[in-house]
Amino acid sequence: MNKGLSIPLLVLLYFTGFTVAVHADDIRPVMVDSSAIYSLNGHIGYYEDTTLEATPEDVLAIKRTGGLIPINGDEYVSLGYTDSYYWLVIDLKNTLADYVDLFLSIPSSSINLLELYQWNAGNRTLTFVSRTGDRLPFAERPWPVWEFLFPIRLNGGEASTLLFKVDKRGQNFIIKTQLGRREAILQQDIPIYSAFSFYAGIFAFALLLNVLMYLSVGDRIHLYYSLYICCSVTLVLDEVGLTKEWLFQDLGRLHDYVKAISGTLSCALLIQVMQLFTNQTAANSKLYHFTNGYKYLLWVLGTMPFLALLFPIDIRVEKAIFYSATIQGIVSMLVIMVCVIDRIRSGFVLGYYYLLALLPLTIGGINYVLQVMGIVGAQLLKPNGVVVGFAAEVVILSFAFTLRYNFLKREKAQLKKENDRIRQQAVQQVFQAQEDERDRLAKDLHDDLGGTLSVIRLKVTDFQQKLNGMQLIEREAYDETVRLIARACDDLREISHSLKPKFFLENGLIGTIKERLSILNRVSAVGFEFVYQYTHRQDYDTELSIYRIVNELINNIMKHSCATQATVQLVETADMLIITVEDNGIGFDDLSTSAGIGLKNVYSRTQYLGGRCLIDTNKNGTTITIEIPLQDDGNQST
Repeated sequence: MNKGLSIPLLVLLYFTGFTVAVHADDIRPVMVDSSAIYSLNGHIGYYEDTTLEATPEDVLAIKRTGGLIPINGDEYVSLGYTDSYYWLVIDLKNTLADYVDLFLSIPSSSINLLELYQWNAGNRTLTFVSRTGDRLPFAERPWPVWEFLFPIRLNGGEASTLLFKVDKRGQNFIIKTQLGRREAILQQDIPIYSAFSFYAGIFAFALLLNVLMYLSVGDRIHLYYSLYICCSVTLVLDEVGLTKEWLFQDLGRLHDYVKAISGTLSCALLIQVMQLFTNQTAANSKLYHFTNGYKYLLWVLGTMPFLALLFPIDIRVEKAIFYSATIQGIVSMLVIMVCVIDRIRSGFVLGYYYLLALLPLTIGGINYVLQVMGIVGAQLLKPNGVVVGFAAEVVILSFAFTLRYNFLKREKAQLKKENDRIRQQAVQQVFQAQEDERDRLAKDLHDDLGGTLSVIRLKVTDFQQKLNGMQLIEREAYDETVRLIARACDDLREISHSLKPKFFLENGLIGTIKERLSILNRVSAVGFEFVYQYTHRQDYDTELSIYRIVNELINNIMKHSCATQATVQLVETADMLIITVEDNGIGFDDLSTSAGIGLKNVYSRTQYLGGRCLIDTNKNGTTITIEIPLQDDGNQST
């Protein structure tokens, strides 16, 4: 091998924890003394039974001929996926005169079946000790804990050989063996339980938080993330062997697929969360349809192991499920990262937080997958890459959810502001169109109909010199005709003034209202009083809109109120103009009348000016109060 390549390769193998099995002629026995824990480095050998038919006697014969492969090192032994049985062999020699009670521990995450045999070299007897595994009920374990513990007693000076038959077919063969006194072995579990209790607290808090958030705000992202936490916690617990103890103590064969089911569904749910978090749609991402299709494929793959339970155990099916669950884990991380980067490039800045949350999960997940495949044997993150990565992701993503809500709130506020601007612009255009139409109608009435009425009035008055020759009844008819023509001219002048008050720009809001009420007090049956405190002129459009509101309310009084007295008040405060129009009429049903065109115009213009309208009506009269915020731009006083 090229020397330049061999050195980096050896360094890589060292840091990834690659386990190399070296053949040896014999396995050194463990010398049992008063120690609490015994190192098994160089004391364990294994044999791969590809025929699935080897017996304990066969393995002993292979051991005598030096056919076992030593396991060097106390770390995990990772041999990747296996279709075979493995036999682990350990020689023990009690150097003490008294008996010794030991615990043999195999802290593996999952083993289908595990059988322990003990060969006594003194009386040359082979004894079956115990049988356990994930396919058997938890209550049948030799010791009721998450790992596989076997109590072993060695008499004084006894030499024994322990033979383990390990069935991990359809899974990855990752295993570690420990030997020590009962108290020392059990004490090693305390930090493990403490660590996973700590992580369980984080997951439980995140789950409760997201459930409450879903119930309070109804955002689907919290529902999917809650389901994701449940699936991921199941995966994590199964990975460290706690599923059997804490969740499902008697799943039988289904326990073989817990990891594949929970892992696949976790990936599908995480993609769904990513799509909701980044607001990925077909409109803003070209990857949307591909991501959706891959997500639905994961849903299907997550349910496939349940179908496998309907048929006898087939190692080919087990192998397919194993590799499918392993490969889709890496593919899912890549799909999520590519989609998030795509949304970041589209301007979604919160995608950086999502990438940050995925980083520890991706590192831990890749390390886990490489270990499962037998490529590396060490855990980069303790106690487990998946556990640490998942916990870090939960913490960071929970913080990112808060930022997402603030981001959506700002985006919603900005969108509302833009919609308000567009709506205001549309209303302004409508009002401008109305004013243009009023100008046209006022001009047509004045120039055409007004001129015609004037000519008619002149023509009729020409007959005044012939009044002496008329009879009394004819003279009365003539006088009535002249009065009607005069009234028509006054009405026309009033309508024209209402459509487009003359000299509004010069007279301003107060002067125009005064002129309008003065005319009405001469020609109508309602007596109007005008009270005002208005010191600062507003812009032309604002004052015209206020005049239209007041004029609409005045017209409603004249047409519908049957009132004899009415008061119009304009009171200006520091930042508000309060308009109050009240009468002593018969009132109205505000629920039905509010749908009329007149009040709709009042509401529309009030809303356009950013104000609010209050109505108090009964059979004794009506009071309408309108509050309009004013902008003091330093305009001149009236």
